[in-house]
Amino acid sequence: MDSVADVMEANRERLFQRWMEEVQRHHAPGELSEPELADHIPDFLREVIAALRREEEGDAPKTHRVGPLGWEHGEQRFRIGFALPSIVREYGALHRCIFELLEEQGHGLIRLEEARILQQCFNRAISEAVAHFMRMRERELGGGEAHPPVS
Repeated sequence: MDSVADVMEANRERLFQRWMEEVQRHHAPGELSEPELADHIPDFLREVIAALRREEEGDAPKTHRVGPLGWEHGEQRFRIGFALPSIVREYGALHRCIFELLEEQGHGLIRLEEARILQQCFNRAISEAVAHFMRMRERELGGGEAHPPVS
């Protein structure tokens, strides 16, 4: 049976397109171009796959590498008019798309460590996106400046 990283890598474009369609239909603040909608998500997927691969090889997964991508995603989403709950939901949609893809590929079960790595990557990206979105909002309202994340 292929690993989660194998399935995600082999089906990355299909996974990404499925996510894009769902975000455009349910979460975007209006019709967006593909680059606007995609933002840092392709890089995020690459880092998630890399974290899963590192764990497969017996190395530390380094899930912290997704944090700056979440930070940048939060800023981009703020600038193009996303609502904060929509940012969280779009990451949730991607997480769900991954599990749907795994199920379609015959993965009834995944290893606990793979599930943990997915969870850590998504939690880090979401928390950084939300934190920076809120900093941008505060700055807009005159409450201070946005500062880079501390990891």
